[in-house]
Formats: sequence, structure tokens, C-alpha cells
Amino acid sequence: MNCKYCGAALPTKGGTCPNCGRMIPMDQKKIMRELLDPKWNEYRDQNTAMYKSASNTDGENARLGKMIAIMLLVMVGIIVIVVVMTN
Repeated sequence: MNCKYCGAALPTKGGTCPNCGRMIPMDQKKIMRELLDPKWNEYRDQNTAMYKSASNTDGENARLGKMIAIMLLVMVGIIVIVVVMTN
């Protein structure tokens, strides 16, 4: 792939053109990734799906933590009531 400003060949990695020094636009970087690795979109989609599934378990853990906190508060409340009643 060539630089859209000066026409020089672009390296496979890097964010600037080695000839003119201008930044490679994001849309051109995306095209380069897809040309270098045709399965790049598939990898990206798999990683995104894994991230979403990991964030779902975080929500479940937060809910479990809230349930444990409520149970502890109820137990402490019962203990306080029992102590007050016995005195």
C-alpha cells in the first residue's frame, strides 16, 4: 500500500510515512490490516465477543456481592436484636 500524500510505499507497521513523515490516516491503517491479514475482522470479532462475555460475568459477580452484603447485614441485625433482648 502506498502513502496517499506522496505515493511512497508504506511499512507494514508504524503510524507515519517514511518518505514524507505524515501520519497514516486511520481508514488507511484499517485497509492495510485487512490486506495483510484477511482474517483480521474475524479475530477482532472473536476478541470483542470474549470481552463482552467477560463483562457479563462481572455483572454477575457484582450481583452476588450485593446479595452477600445484604445477608451479612440481616445476620448482624438479628445478632443485635438477640443481644438487646437478652439484656
